[in-house]
Amino acid sequence: MNEKTLRAILFYVLIAVFCVSAGIDLASVAGKLSIDPEYKNKLFYVLIVEAIASIFAFWKQISGEHFSDPPEIDGVWKYECIREDDTYKHGGVCEISLKRASFGWEFSIRGKRTWFAHKVNGAWETESLAAVSGWENTWGTFTGDDSLRYAYSINTKGTLVQGYGWATIGKDEGNKPNLMEGNFFQLPPHDPFYGYQRYWR
Repeated sequence: MNEKTLRAILFYVLIAVFCVSAGIDLASVAGKLSIDPEYKNKLFYVLIVEAIASIFAFWKQISGEHFSDPPEIDGVWKYECIREDDTYKHGGVCEISLKRASFGWEFSIRGKRTWFAHKVNGAWETESLAAVSGWENTWGTFTGDDSLRYAYSINTKGTLVQGYGWATIGKDEGNKPNLMEGNFFQLPPHDPFYGYQRYWR
């Protein structure tokens, strides 16, 4: 077995592990990989980030740091997600809550997507959603004092959409979290894309 084959096997094993841990349908990911070669590169980037996040979380657990106080991100936030080509975005409001578990701290996010916008002739044209779409994270973890990772699901137009996001936590002059910025990755089969996300309050 040559090196190229070994790398391919490792890549698809990592995909399988990531999908199972995030509750993602393996068949839909496999179908997308077969028709969109560029999607492979995007997904590989997500896998690298997920591996790093897992290492940080494991280190915090074995070092005892997982019982330290988490960033004070609980409360109501506004948010927006912008497609990587800067032609589409959507957003709304969400509420984050914290809970102490046996392995450390965990958080939950419950949000409402209330608007969307398209860029026309260089300007954003925003519309309110006739039917608000509710979404929530399916799992989440802190990866240090200033970052977090999570998987999410949203039911939009009768379709269950799943995705993955990560963000760095910014703080104001009083050391209170007031901004979270990062990226998101909306998974197939429904309109897969990735981009920039921002939470603020």
